[in-house]
Amino acid sequence: MKAVIGVVLLGVVLPALSKECAQLYEENGLSPNFNETIAHAIHSLTLNELRKFNPLAEELNGVPVVNPRLNDPTETERVIPHAPEEEINKNFVSEAMNTIDSVMSQVGQSGDQFGTNWPLVARIVHKFHMKDTWAKIKEEFDLMKQPSKDLCVCLKDTKKNGIFQAVDWVARQYRTAPLFTLLNKPLPKLKDAKSWEVWRARLVQYYDSQAITDAATYLSCVLNHTG
Repeated sequence: MKAVIGVVLLGVVLPALSKECAQLYEENGLSPNFNETIAHAIHSLTLNELRKFNPLAEELNGVPVVNPRLNDPTETERVIPHAPEEEINKNFVSEAMNTIDSVMSQVGQSGDQFGTNWPLVARIVHKFHMKDTWAKIKEEFDLMKQPSKDLCVCLKDTKKNGIFQAVDWVARQYRTAPLFTLLNKPLPKLKDAKSWEVWRARLVQYYDSQAITDAATYLSCVLNHTG
């Protein structure tokens, strides 16, 4: 199967791949920029969310993510090697309201991942956009045939295939980006229906069917492959 070119999400250069892995990626329909599509899908994953895909997901899960405590001055790593368990506040009844509570409770704290670069509304939109993205990926994940062991060996080697570097790119943007951007384009301040139209148009591009397939394939390898 020939890979289909999906939406360019980050603009991170894919490193040179081994001939064997490159062939497997193409034969299995992964996009040429799979490192970017997968990095977007996993960059803020938590163990809590991984267990929605597979209840047996473990703490040492091998999914690199942006360090949740990125802006804590005592932290030295931009990317950590395993999606961590997130402590969710339980002051409210619904998951949605507890999620908002957890997001807002981090604002201004030393361990806040987003620092001063993220407006309050944008933080909430990002959190729920990612939850929505994971729900879409899970639909594909649940229907997907188990990838081969050889393909999974290649996909799980994130430092060689560019996924780790793409997650690190996201982390660096969180720390240094002077303007809030999506798809490498500046966004207007999210303040009304007109500005939301721009945000929504950008966000839906992340639901590109190829990007969803890339991410579902990777997560299937991480969570279901025992080899």
